[in-house]
Amino acid sequence: MNNTLYDAPLFYPSAREWMWNYCMYLGPYTDSKGNNFDLGVYFTDGKVNSFAIVDGNEPGDYFSGDWRDYEHRGSYKRECYIEAARRLKELNLIN
Repeated sequence: MNNTLYDAPLFYPSAREWMWNYCMYLGPYTDSKGNNFDLGVYFTDGKVNSFAIVDGNEPGDYFSGDWRDYEHRGSYKRECYIEAARRLKELNLIN
């Protein structure tokens, strides 16, 4: 059994096995329309490379992208990018 984020408040716990074993988990998030997401980020060479946002329990249930482009994303997903970036700024991981 994988104990990654054992007691973490995950909306999608199966992602422990296929997302949070290599991405940094930033916590759960519910957007303005009531959709639930687990937010995270992927690092390359010690730097933030892309978002990792889980929206379901299956291995393909996520979306990602370059963190610098989050303001240009359309649709409901934009809120997730903005919230993940806010959390990264609070942690002093991005400017």
